[in-house]
Amino acid sequence: MTDFLINAHSGWQYVALVALLVSLFHAFRGEEMTTSGEATYRITTVVVDIQVALGIAVWTATSAWSGDFIQAWVHPVAGLAALGVLHASIGRARTAERGIANRIARNGLLLALALVVVAIGIAEVF
Repeated sequence: MTDFLINAHSGWQYVALVALLVSLFHAFRGEEMTTSGEATYRITTVVVDIQVALGIAVWTATSAWSGDFIQAWVHPVAGLAALGVLHASIGRARTAERGIANRIARNGLLLALALVVVAIGIAEVF
């Protein structure tokens, strides 16, 4: 079961990256929030939710907190921070005026993407 979780977490990272990139494309494409843009942002949030949930499952199943500090703590904190930024920015964008909603989503998506890239980089290097 642990091998399945590790492989799922490692493979799903690419789905999360593609979802973030598609959402960014949507955010940069237009100035106003559209229904399709909002749906894309929601799907991206769910995809990143799944990635973080898989990561938490791997972290607990393998007792990863007892390993190297960077891999055991910085990697999961970066993933959780990306998830928090994503939820906060998409949630704020949904309640903002249509004219600035896409800008809020775009900024949050860029920061979340940066945090995801950092988390993946930490996992690959360390």
